[in-house]
Amino acid sequence: MEKEKTTLKAKEILGYGIGGMFPYGFVLCVTGYYLLIFMTDIAGFPTALAAGLYTAIQIIKLITMAVSGVIVDKVNFKGGKYCTWILIAGIGLGISFPLCFLYLALPTTAYAALFMVVYTIQTLCYNVGWTAQRAIIGPMSKNNADVVTLNTAAQFSGLFTSVVYGIVGNAVLGIALWKNTKQLYAGASAVYGVVIILGSILLYSMCKKYEAGETKAAEKQKSIGFGEMLKSFKGPAIPFFFSYTFTAATTGFFQALLAYYTTYVLNDPKATAIALSATAIFGVLGCVLTPMMSKKMTKKGIHITSQLVSAVGYVALALFGKTAAVFIIIRAIITFVGMPSTIVMNALANDIGDKIEMEGGTAPRAFLQSLAGTSNRAGLVISSAIASFSLAAIGYHEGVTFTPAMTRSLVMLIAAVPGIACLLAAVCMFFYHVDEKELAAYHASKNTEAVN
Repeated sequence: MEKEKTTLKAKEILGYGIGGMFPYGFVLCVTGYYLLIFMTDIAGFPTALAAGLYTAIQIIKLITMAVSGVIVDKVNFKGGKYCTWILIAGIGLGISFPLCFLYLALPTTAYAALFMVVYTIQTLCYNVGWTAQRAIIGPMSKNNADVVTLNTAAQFSGLFTSVVYGIVGNAVLGIALWKNTKQLYAGASAVYGVVIILGSILLYSMCKKYEAGETKAAEKQKSIGFGEMLKSFKGPAIPFFFSYTFTAATTGFFQALLAYYTTYVLNDPKATAIALSATAIFGVLGCVLTPMMSKKMTKKGIHITSQLVSAVGYVALALFGKTAAVFIIIRAIITFVGMPSTIVMNALANDIGDKIEMEGGTAPRAFLQSLAGTSNRAGLVISSAIASFSLAAIGYHEGVTFTPAMTRSLVMLIAAVPGIACLLAAVCMFFYHVDEKELAAYHASKNTEAVN
């Protein structure tokens, strides 16, 4: 491919990451680590109820991600569609996020119902904001290098949040105002809520200029109909969706089964934390790799290559990952080679939108980005469910003594099955057809028209 350089300034790239996925990443950290323990130990929900609510939340995440694209594409604003939604969703998220963890002395049934209502609002705000942040990449980008750069910035910022949270998380929880009280998580979440609101204001201020040229057209343009959105789910969008569903499934198996593998196969429970840290570090390194690959390969080629190499990595994990050190090293390498595939996901969705526009249609960019997010969540939900039921199928229960047959089954679940999912992801992507050279010429033509 012809080498391209980003047209974006460093402050624009940095501002996109700091205002977007960096503050949003704190939501993922807090809910990932503390949501379940909040429900059982603070809210006082019975374990069975907490488990049911937790499962329902995963389904809500999937549904609201799909709906978020419809909302963003359906409603226009004079000040710019995507940037305004970034601001509205960010403010909504900053307020609703701490409210999810607010302790209330209510009867269990009423408390659980109210909790689910507030959590649904919080999840919808998160997904609308996430979708709008990805959709604004289209107006911000003048070439392929811009698209890849912004997606890399988003992924890097999310990973960086995990590092920052590991440093400041306990300190924020330990603030005297709420330490050792039932408002512990609500108080800490309120701090991050302020960060989210400030970040959204920053991103809105920075991005609104990119939609300024389209504002008058947007005022005259009718909102994109749901039928038009569904029509975009054809051609390259279909293999794209299924490919990334399989890609996300590999992560779901790893997340669900990591603690079991380190405990019962490696006999080293401490390896769980080390594996997660190594995965985050190598993920950051993978972010650096992506722009270099994009100069020589198409985004489709990057995705397919990443998945095929990851599949080889999973084979190596099944064959040689019998000790903690080897397991951690191989799994970290898989993350490194797989990260470029994750980064180009939203860039590929943006390309589908460009293709629709190039062919004279109206691109439902937010819907396409939510489609990408939905494929990710679908893969995680399906793989996590399969992993949990598979544990029961192989005979696992608390206190069980692992037999060689159970160990082999667990290895298959955390290594062999994800390897197959990677192969299926690569195969699906072979049916994705978008000519990036044609898109480059289309971008060049648009840029020329804008100058003239």
